[in-house]
Amino acid sequence: MSWNPETYREKREKVLGVRRRGLSFGTICLVVSCIVVAGLGGLSLPKAVSYMKTRHLDDAIFRLQEGATWPGSLLGELTGMEGVATASTDSHATRLVITYDRRVLRPEGFSSLFKEKDLKAALLNTVGHRQRMATQEEEREGAL
Repeated sequence: MSWNPETYREKREKVLGVRRRGLSFGTICLVVSCIVVAGLGGLSLPKAVSYMKTRHLDDAIFRLQEGATWPGSLLGELTGMEGVATASTDSHATRLVITYDRRVLRPEGFSSLFKEKDLKAALLNTVGHRQRMATQEEEREGAL
């Protein structure tokens, strides 16, 4: 009969003082690395998702040449257009900011609507949506 080392394993471990307590080093390393990766993913994932949602958006800023205020009904028509995410006016209703998908529309597309409504509008600026949001955030922080 051959000698089976598993049979006397407990006796050998008892004599040699080998005790298996707690978690192994590999298990601890795995847990720590999972926590670090999940933490880094939690920090960077919301920014990546936000970028993916807004990467094709631009903002066009218009004003009326007479300096009049924008009609409220125009905002509803603009938001109904394909490719327009939002349309809003500033606090005095003198400037109109249209957030649009640049893959679908160009700022010239709004000019036809303005001509149809007999509004003489001037394009002041076209800015990336994320850039405009960052600028507004800086202005809010500067005002505080």
